Amino acid sequence: MKFFIYLIFINSILLSQSADSLFQLGNRYYVNEQFDKAIDEYEELAKKYENEDLYLNLGNSYYKIGQLGNAIWAYEKGYLLAPRDNDINYNLNFVRDQIKDRIIPPEDFFIISIYRSIINKLTLIDLITILGLLILTISVLFFLQWKRRFSNKLYSTFNAILLIVIFIISGIMLDKYWDVSDREHGIVTSISLDVRSSPISRGENIVFIIHEGAKFEIINNQQGWYEISLLDGKKGWIFSKEVRKI
Repeated sequence: MKFFIYLIFINSILLSQSADSLFQLGNRYYVNEQFDKAIDEYEELAKKYENEDLYLNLGNSYYKIGQLGNAIWAYEKGYLLAPRDNDINYNLNFVRDQIKDRIIPPEDFFIISIYRSIINKLTLIDLITILGLLILTISVLFFLQWKRRFSNKLYSTFNAILLIVIFIISGIMLDKYWDVSDREHGIVTSISLDVRSSPISRGENIVFIIHEGAKFEIINNQQGWYEISLLDGKKGWIFSKEVRKI
């Protein structure tokens, strides 16, 4: 058993060194303005690892060769991992301003808008950490009250407030989990893409066209096709090979 654990430990070190080597090689290509080669290294690494710095560099490389769709895809992947990263947010907003389709979603009620802006800046790990700290705080308060360091009234007040906050955070965490696990999004990577009324390639069933960099939600799929919904509510079917899932 010890030998098996030792092998796992050695293997993890080797994998870490291999990942670091690929990342550094990609960085050297990027510095030398060999962006295609940098992309190859970053993409190979992204098959096994997810890291916000990796996706930031990958997005930068795609942007340098003029592939806005792939650049936005990479920044969106990085945003999921680090939604408060200043560089990722700046670059993502910068390239979004350059795409052809400027889809403006319907305005939400301001309270919902504020709630969404907050939850978008938090990851599941953030929410789990906050929940754990709140539970730890309740445990500490219980210990202090047991040691007679708190009056029963003060303890009850703090305990009630913390339980309410835990209930709210738990609800937000479930909402975030459902949003991440049940909803899939994608980015158009081709110059333009026909959106059809059905998953059949016929000229007469084209309902509208979307362009490189457009973001959409995947609501259904068939062999080689995605049924999508845009931020403004428009729906249709597209070829799956011309987009990348986030």
